[in-house]
Amino acid sequence: MSPAPTSDSATVDFISASTLPCIIDNAAYTTSHTYAVYRTDQSSDSERQVTHHVHAVSPAEAKLAVDSAAAAFPAWKATPVSRRREIILKAASLLQERIPQYAVNTMQETVVSRGLAGFELGVLGLGHLTAAAESMTAALKSEMLPPGEDGAIKIVRREPYGVVLAIAPWNAPFVLGLRSVLYAIAAGNTAVLKTSEFAPRVHLSVAQILIDAGLPKGVLNVVHVDPAHAAEVTEALIAHPRVRKVNFTGSTRVGRIIAATAAKHLKPVVLELGGKAPLIVLEDADLDLAANGILFGGYLNSNQICMAVNNVLVHKNVAPKLQQTLTAMFDQNREVFTAKLAQGMEDKHAMRSLFNKASADRLQVLYTDAVSKGASVVVGQASFEGALVQPIVLSPVTPEMSIYTQETFGPVLSLITFDSVDQAVQIANTPEYGLAASIYSTNTMLALEIADRIDAGQVHINAQPVHDDPQMPHGGWKNSGYGRFNGPEGIREFTQTKGITLQHGHPTPFHYV
Repeated sequence: MSPAPTSDSATVDFISASTLPCIIDNAAYTTSHTYAVYRTDQSSDSERQVTHHVHAVSPAEAKLAVDSAAAAFPAWKATPVSRRREIILKAASLLQERIPQYAVNTMQETVVSRGLAGFELGVLGLGHLTAAAESMTAALKSEMLPPGEDGAIKIVRREPYGVVLAIAPWNAPFVLGLRSVLYAIAAGNTAVLKTSEFAPRVHLSVAQILIDAGLPKGVLNVVHVDPAHAAEVTEALIAHPRVRKVNFTGSTRVGRIIAATAAKHLKPVVLELGGKAPLIVLEDADLDLAANGILFGGYLNSNQICMAVNNVLVHKNVAPKLQQTLTAMFDQNREVFTAKLAQGMEDKHAMRSLFNKASADRLQVLYTDAVSKGASVVVGQASFEGALVQPIVLSPVTPEMSIYTQETFGPVLSLITFDSVDQAVQIANTPEYGLAASIYSTNTMLALEIADRIDAGQVHINAQPVHDDPQMPHGGWKNSGYGRFNGPEGIREFTQTKGITLQHGHPTPFHYV
């Protein structure tokens, strides 16, 4: 067990320690149990390098973080929205100063490129902080309903839940870690962030900037969990009676477990899960623009994004031309589209390996199945070497292939032809996922009509689907989850309504009984 916290939040540097602490009451919290974080992209365990160690909590220690957040909740709930906004905007200012430092941490833990790390911090991270600050007043305003026959004043207020448990993934660690707690805190909740075992330093930096910006003690606590004990610790956190809501971003498989556990304890959940984003290219589409969207939206972060392009649906009359355009654009940018092991800060744009060899092995199974059933590589050159997977496009991809409906989460795209708009919609809606989609067409009205028929939380017309505008509601349909992050809807998601009536006061006749 850890000794009582001893450091003041203004002087604590949580993220520079060789063994990363948890955070409770704005102070470093250390435990007797630690685990190692490895470079994940090496091809074998014998080659993997330990980058740092992490203090991991037991179920009993995890409960201390919830107790702290619960104790902080009444004062934080009563804190004026204007003061909460000041802290969030100060955090944005601090993040702007720390982008170079935090980018190095992101690259070390998740082997992404410098360009992507900088984009996540400088564009998405800053965007979420400013969007939350801008949205708070409108999202949290009370409503006055028209009076009834009795003249009663009717007020509907939005109140925070209490303690929110946030569970964030590794694939865009800063922005997804930030998003998991930011909107809840803006709404007046306190939060406990359970970090990813693969990106604990990046997730710790989310708390670092918010605490340095003035977040009071206990409003945001952070716990690290050894993967070997993840199930029991997560169960203890969800079961804690003071945890009132849970949010989880990650795989559909784990999301089902989180949802089932929360349901057992009657806790509401926000889930953003897997995706199988279709990109539909109509006969009248600008094929150069579509090809750009396919390659960018399909290969950004080596496709390790829930909204990344998976299935490219193209009208049969323009399929050959689109394939030629993709090939030419791919070849012209071959250096960009060549996946490499992490090269360091000097390598600005190269695609990286997949997160680990297990991810590559799973993708190779999908590739092998598709090829065995008639698909071939029409763009790029297939290569699976440890965690390193080179980007390709397969065609023709047909319904009997597993890759037709299964999320890839790696840079292997599927080209599927269609004869009609109705068939395109049917193919797009076939997978169990519904997070994001794209439509390319010069016929705006037709594209809007198709967008209305797509089963997805977001549909982008003439733009690729990897899109996370901090002002727009973001979340999935079907097995991609439920609930919303971002903007006013993201703040309201972490509130519950309270109806208040104010009456002149008069006795109620007993004959109603």
